[in-house]
Amino acid sequence: MITYIICEGSFDAQLLKTVLPANLLTDVGVVAVGRVSGVESLARSLVVRRRVPVVIVVDADSVVPELVQQRRKDIEETVESVSINTPVKVVMAVPEMEIIFFQDVSLLSRLLGYIPHQDILDRAVIKPKKTLEELMARSEIVQDRSEIIARLTNKDIEILQLSSVMQEIVHFLQSVRETANAV
Repeated sequence: MITYIICEGSFDAQLLKTVLPANLLTDVGVVAVGRVSGVESLARSLVVRRRVPVVIVVDADSVVPELVQQRRKDIEETVESVSINTPVKVVMAVPEMEIIFFQDVSLLSRLLGYIPHQDILDRAVIKPKKTLEELMARSEIVQDRSEIIARLTNKDIEILQLSSVMQEIVHFLQSVRETANAV
């Protein structure tokens, strides 16, 4: 493996594998661990034992910039303290990974099979996972998040790749690949 992407849940892993460009996922392991403590623990093990770059992708669980930055800093300090010269990147999904589906209402509407009311969409800013679940409960097309991923078209994937979360990961993977090719 050239790099590992470590995330919290299986949905996050499935989404990352689907949305990230396939050429960047060659020799990249995407691992769902569970809780943030497990993510940190696995990341520390990988940078110490295997000395491979690691991207940590976690939910910020907040939209307050100071809290998001503190959470990122805490994770970075925990992992970077053992990383020596191994690249580590912490990517925060603010507030949760599901937010990427709300960046384009027409994409979300097509996936769900109906146009959600604006008041429900407004709640997604704070609780995108819960809002998406509520929207899926009203859908006749999709019943769970995995079905949403299965319905993504190439155009949808291109739109989702523009999210800040995906862009941060792409830039890190590109830089790791460039460094590996230069050696």
